Amino acid sequence: MKPSTILSFLALALPFSSAIPSHNKRHHEVANRARADVGIHKRGSFANARLTYYDVGLGACGIWNKPGDFIVALNVEQFGPGFPGEYCFKTITIWINGARATATITDKVRSVLALITCSFLSTFETQCEGCPWGGLDLSRGLFDYFAPEAQGVIYASWWFDDE
Repeated sequence: MKPSTILSFLALALPFSSAIPSHNKRHHEVANRARADVGIHKRGSFANARLTYYDVGLGACGIWNKPGDFIVALNVEQFGPGFPGEYCFKTITIWINGARATATITDKVRSVLALITCSFLSTFETQCEGCPWGGLDLSRGLFDYFAPEAQGVIYASWWFDDE
């Protein structure tokens, strides 16, 4: 083919290629959709999480806990399978109405309040799958730091300290 023929075809194709929408324009539209009311949340943080208390003992991470320890039991779904769980001994910060405390994950949820929510529970059941994602059980000492035990359930924000 002659160079003049190739240039003729390119000259004919040029107007059609400029009519094709640019890929960059879509990104601009998405950026324009972002609004100021979109909240930015730290990864691994939970707002309005349901917290109850439980009687501590030998935890799922393999250590004995005391009622005054600032420890928590993570809900079964997040804690995951295996021993020890991937969240064992990770620290979290809990924040409720200006009060803040650091606690260590040493167990998975087994509280009486959580067990009541299960639809079927055998006498050998040691954990409850009915606790919500982000839900925690606090040692009595930690729960008492935030509210009287008579309250039974409190709601708080919490996050993993290392994320």
